[in-house]
Amino acid sequence: MIGDLSARGIRLTTDAEAVLPSNPPNELFQKILALGKPLISREDILLLINVEVKRPSFFSPPAKEYSANIKIDHRLDVTGKSRTKGGVDNFVSHFRNRYERISRMLRRSGTGDNIDLCDVVRHINEKVRIIVLVSDVRETKKGNLLFEVEDLTGQFKVVVSNEKAMEKARNVLKDDVVAFSGKILEPFLIAEEIEWPDLPVIREKKRTEIDVASAYLSDIHFGSRYFLDKYLDTFSDWLHGRGEAKELAGKVKYLNIAGDIVDGIGIYPNQEKDLVVKDIYRQYQMFDDFLEDLPDHIEVIAGPGNHDAVRRGEPQPAMGKDLFESDIHRVGNPCSFSIEGIKHLMYHGTSIDSMIASVPGTSYSHPEKVMTEYLKRRHLSPLYGGNLIIPENVDYMVVEEPPDVLHCGHVHKNGYTQYRGTFVINSGTFQDRTDFQIKQGHVPTPALVPVYEMKYGRLHTLDFKSS
Repeated sequence: MIGDLSARGIRLTTDAEAVLPSNPPNELFQKILALGKPLISREDILLLINVEVKRPSFFSPPAKEYSANIKIDHRLDVTGKSRTKGGVDNFVSHFRNRYERISRMLRRSGTGDNIDLCDVVRHINEKVRIIVLVSDVRETKKGNLLFEVEDLTGQFKVVVSNEKAMEKARNVLKDDVVAFSGKILEPFLIAEEIEWPDLPVIREKKRTEIDVASAYLSDIHFGSRYFLDKYLDTFSDWLHGRGEAKELAGKVKYLNIAGDIVDGIGIYPNQEKDLVVKDIYRQYQMFDDFLEDLPDHIEVIAGPGNHDAVRRGEPQPAMGKDLFESDIHRVGNPCSFSIEGIKHLMYHGTSIDSMIASVPGTSYSHPEKVMTEYLKRRHLSPLYGGNLIIPENVDYMVVEEPPDVLHCGHVHKNGYTQYRGTFVINSGTFQDRTDFQIKQGHVPTPALVPVYEMKYGRLHTLDFKSS
């Protein structure tokens, strides 16, 4: 039957094929033709074979009345701009660009004069402030921390023995760009204070003029045997006004997806045993089907993750139109954009793993704490080598403008906080707990979708697992 329908220009969604009877009668074939639709959904098939499906009551979403207001900052998106050859000169340019941009932030935020490392010998026994990139850190026999640091003019060493500064010092990572203040006692600077570039302490919280909302997804993993398709269907139904909280559903105008849309192929050893769809294009076809089932008025902004079919190294370009057809806003990873004037920074979050391994007090249970470390450092992957970074001449991982919303995924764990005027959102997953996660003791939070009412600054979390 599927071949006969295809010959007539009619396509079935992947989940519709799954519920189609193995030997469908000709009567069903004629009913499908009578629908006059080019795309047949799972719900269409269930209705035609007399399975009861709840139809929505009259639903008129107010978000439908508004035109989309999306502005993507293509300057901060690597898509179409990758020029690196991975040579030494590219690495030099990459770290120089990181240092120059972040050091400007530290110069603006600090007080007093800053000196270059080439001038330290002229300031013996004086208190100074230096802005440096940390190239190495180790503990001395006396229990002090010794930092090897550099700027564009030279190299030096910094010692932290001060108990007050030690707590901060233990959070400094290799490749961090920080400011050390203290006294020069050749051949060291004895640090008394450490500063990260950080966000401004006080920022006005932005609100939209119109009453619309934005929903956030990540880590859907189409194609995985752990993919929770029924819960994602429930989410889609909710957007159509089926279920509770209809008023909130009617406000949703935007859907932001932060990567790992599909499970991919060959991402980790023996992945094949965890896949029910082993063709990458069919995995993205499932995503296409999901997009086509969304209400027409919803605008989708989607970027890739480490499981998607783009290069593995970050920054990642947007997913190509050869992967799926739907007309959505395709962006790179990371990317910056505004919706209704609310600045969003969306990053899949691959570096969360290396940050948790390196920053004291962080864990998979609270990904939002790692995300605040991104903002404090004004960089999305501070620790070079923790995950694969492509050395572009411009470091696209630098957080130049403070965002109103920072949205990540990757760790399959919902987390939320507010940090210096920024809403921090980790949107969890639609994949069930995997064998690997069980071995690691990691407990994901699937099917929890954050929805942000942008006029009132309210964040809701909807549980589509218990709906």
